[in-house]
Amino acid sequence: MELLLLLIVLGLLGAFVVKYNHLQKLGNQVKRFRGDIAAAMKKRGDLVGRLSDIAKSYGDHEKLTQITASTNMSGVAGVGPDMENASRLFSGLAMSFPDLKANATYQQLMSQLHEIEGNLQSRREQYNEAASVYNSYRSSLPQALFASAVGFPEAPFFTVDESGLEVLPEFKTDDGLILKESLQKAGNRAGALAQGAAQTATQKIGQVRTQLQEAREAQQAAAQEGPVEEAAVVEVEPVQAPVAASPAEPAQPSDRTA
Repeated sequence: MELLLLLIVLGLLGAFVVKYNHLQKLGNQVKRFRGDIAAAMKKRGDLVGRLSDIAKSYGDHEKLTQITASTNMSGVAGVGPDMENASRLFSGLAMSFPDLKANATYQQLMSQLHEIEGNLQSRREQYNEAASVYNSYRSSLPQALFASAVGFPEAPFFTVDESGLEVLPEFKTDDGLILKESLQKAGNRAGALAQGAAQTATQKIGQVRTQLQEAREAQQAAAQEGPVEEAAVVEVEPVQAPVAASPAEPAQPSDRTA
């Protein structure tokens, strides 16, 4: 019965480890794609800033100022609605100012900007797909029973609000910290149980030693008292004196004469 119970516990523990590791793998994919989006948006913001510096000498400073300000919104480069229109705006400026269009640095930066915007679109799709797979697995049984408890929250999707503002969601898992704390608590509990078991075993051993010592002393005392008792018995036993035989009568001389 105990062996069966141990096998069941080990089986449940193994299943938990497998599910936990898969949750962690899917969660890390979501974080990686989010990091790719954040890096691309920052790079796009840097490119827009450099293009704005070049285009300022040609005109339309108000629009350029708005775009530059968008690079600092919410602490993330490239999240404002004007950032989505940056490529079109700079292309329009180039059409109005041929000298700007002929600028080699401007052309190089515009090429990089178009490439970044294309990458952003594909990375948004990758992130949302990864978030969907993660959320689907997380909400399935038995993961739904322990996912939140071990630090795996639901992953938000990348969205664009009504004003055109890109919303880069936050996604963090506390699985490592919670698991570490849980293992530490389990270790402390196991240590306390082991210490209690050791103390109990020490007490039992002490009791057994005491009993053995008492038994040994009793045997020694019995061995010392045994011969004395036997001697006392011998002394009090009555001694049967032997009956003396009657002396033989001397032979009578014969009256017969020679």
